[in-house]
Amino acid sequence: MKPITYIKEKVIIIATLGIKNVKLALIDKKTNKVLVGADGITGETADTTGIFTVDENTSYGVASLNLTNLAGSLTDIYGSNKIVWVAQGKSAPQAVLTVNQLPNEVKARVLGQKADGKGGFELGGTSDAYVALLAESAESFDEDKPVYVGLYKVVGQEASANMQTNNAAENRTQDAITFRAMERGADGFGKFFYSDVEGFDEDAMTKDVFLTV
Repeated sequence: MKPITYIKEKVIIIATLGIKNVKLALIDKKTNKVLVGADGITGETADTTGIFTVDENTSYGVASLNLTNLAGSLTDIYGSNKIVWVAQGKSAPQAVLTVNQLPNEVKARVLGQKADGKGGFELGGTSDAYVALLAESAESFDEDKPVYVGLYKVVGQEASANMQTNNAAENRTQDAITFRAMERGADGFGKFFYSDVEGFDEDAMTKDVFLTV
């Protein structure tokens, strides 16, 4: 009998330098295709892409994107007085996006807050908004080599808000949205993309994350 060969899955994460921008789009919860126009992330009828770029020009810049739960828990399996296998549980990716100031309507749409048509947006409630996300960073020692992470389908939540008085210093808060990822069918949760890998195609990457057809 041939010996059993064990193959361990790995989550490969490269060291990064800074964060340049994050692209967001509302998607249809069934087809996963990007919503545009009045149904899209900006709500503007003239918006034909449905993608909003969070950067210094639109939102005073991205402060951070913190990814967690990229790998499931590991459990040792014993047999014959030895560890013969390591079982790996399913991952449940989560991302916390911190932005200096998202436009109010974009933030409300990402969170699925219902508008009353008079400047008011629902406080609390259950979000029915689904989002695709693509973030751009760079390799840790080469700023000219972008590194990307895309999440195909996430739901966003802002669990708290803390307003404080100004004193000798300004007390300015940031927008912090926690996204929980779900699988886009057989495509999974998303992908890392490395621009220095042969065959990398930025347009193909964008089409992979933001489905339009």
